[in-house]
Order: sequence, then structure tokens, then C-alpha cells
Amino acid sequence: MAAKKDPYRAHRWIDRFVLVAIPAAGALSWDPGLWYASFGIAFACLIGAVFSGAFIVTRWAEARSERIQGPRRKAPMLREEAWVTAQAMWVMAGLAAWPITAAQLGHETGFHWSLEGTGWTPWAAIGVTLLGLVGVDAWTYWKHRALHTQALFGFHRDHHTFRDPSAFAGFAVGPLEALWTFAPVLAVLHPEALHWGPAYVFLVVGFVCLNLYLHCGVTVGWIEATLPRIGINTSAFHNVHHSHARVNFAEVATWWDRICKTRLEDGTPRPKKPSQASAATTAEALDVPVSAPA
Repeated sequence: MAAKKDPYRAHRWIDRFVLVAIPAAGALSWDPGLWYASFGIAFACLIGAVFSGAFIVTRWAEARSERIQGPRRKAPMLREEAWVTAQAMWVMAGLAAWPITAAQLGHETGFHWSLEGTGWTPWAAIGVTLLGLVGVDAWTYWKHRALHTQALFGFHRDHHTFRDPSAFAGFAVGPLEALWTFAPVLAVLHPEALHWGPAYVFLVVGFVCLNLYLHCGVTVGWIEATLPRIGINTSAFHNVHHSHARVNFAEVATWWDRICKTRLEDGTPRPKKPSQASAATTAEALDVPVSAPA
């Protein structure tokens, strides 16, 4: 009997290439030694921060009696989630190493800790920050929609093996998706792409905290009552994406889901059963676990 062909083989090879290419690119930097040091520090900091936060949120969430998808039928895939998250942080660290190295070498960048460095007034800084949030939201929503097409779903498939995720799945995305998600960090390298440090760090930390909450599997009443009022994603809203796959694509805010009518309540058709649909576009067809190191 012939072995079943893996429809995601090309995607997996491209993901492996990204994992190798990210550190290899450091050899082309202005100072490779400094770049690799920055890469190592960034990776350690990212892993420490994300894993610590995920551990705390997961312990808290698992102690709660009411879960969005009801009692767990099987233990959460913490090991697999952590492994995929580590790969995403590897990619993120490789991207962050470029502006970090540039700053250490004294190169002019668009990142400034003071408002004086940007030339903005406080109101201008707030306005630019809000525009940045709108831009990031559009970037992540349309990226996510694209990753649910047949041609690209192989790069996103691992994230959907976590049908009832824990906080460790908050950044459990494949290498190419991580590159696509975090590539805007390289904009800091351009001196005219101004970023005010306090607001930038606030948004990054907020994005991390939001992602941990979105994947924790439980809800907090006051958060669920507050965030939707300003169009921000919540655990209840995003968990539907893991259980239904082809609705509720929002990663930061829910504006685009509302505009494009891709919310579950908008009547978006649910995926067909595995026997009727391509495995590349249907989360319900996912039956192969994510590989983790022995």
C-alpha cells in the first residue's frame, strides 16, 4: 500500500529553511559577533518572558471550573505548544537583533525613548500610536485570512492542532508565519520610521498579554465586558476561531471581522467535513500531532 502523500511537505521545508536562514543572515550584519550576542540575549529574554507569562496564566486558567469549551477531554498539549512557540521566538529574536545591533553600534534608527527625539507633541504621539494600532490590526487580520487559504494553510496548520489551547499556544505559530507577523519590527531600522519607545514597548507588552489571554481557554467577566466596547479581541471571541477555524480571524481588534462579516454570528459557513473538504483548509481534518523534540 503506497504511503499517503504529505500535502504540507513543501511548507515544512520552507519553515525549516526560515529557522536556518534567520541566524545565518546575522553573518551579513555590520558586526556579526555583536549581532549573534544580541540574538542570543533577545531569544533568552523572549523565551523567559513569554514562557513565564504562559505558565502563570495556564496555572490560573486550569484552576478555574468553567472553561469556554467545557471540561477538557484530554490534557492540554503544553509540550507541543511550547515547542512551536520557541520556534516563533527564535524568528522574532533574529528580527529584533538587527535594530538592537544597529543601536549598539550607534547607527541612527527610528526608535527614540524621548518625545524630543521624535519631534512629536504628546498629542501627536498618541495619534501616531493609535494609527500604528490600526496598521498592526490590518496587517495581522489579512495575514491570518491569507494563511487560511489552501495555498498557505500549511504554514498555519500547526496552530490549529491546538483546538482547545492553553496560554502556551499564544505564539505557537510556524516559522514563516512568525516571520510574516513580526517583520514590521525591521521598520525601526529606518531613521524616518519614527517610533516613540514608551508607546512602542507598551503596545508590544500589551500584544503579548492579549495573546496569552486569547488562548487561555477561560474568560474574565470584566475583560469580556470592557474590551469589545473598544473593538479589542477577547478570549471568548478568539476561542471560537480554534473551535470553528474559518471565522473570527481577529488577532488584535475585531474591526475587520465586523467589516468583512467573518464573525461566527455573521453566518459564515462552517468548514465542510473532512470527507468533503481539502485537508489544507479545514481545521477539523487535522489529525496529525505537532512534532516535538524527544
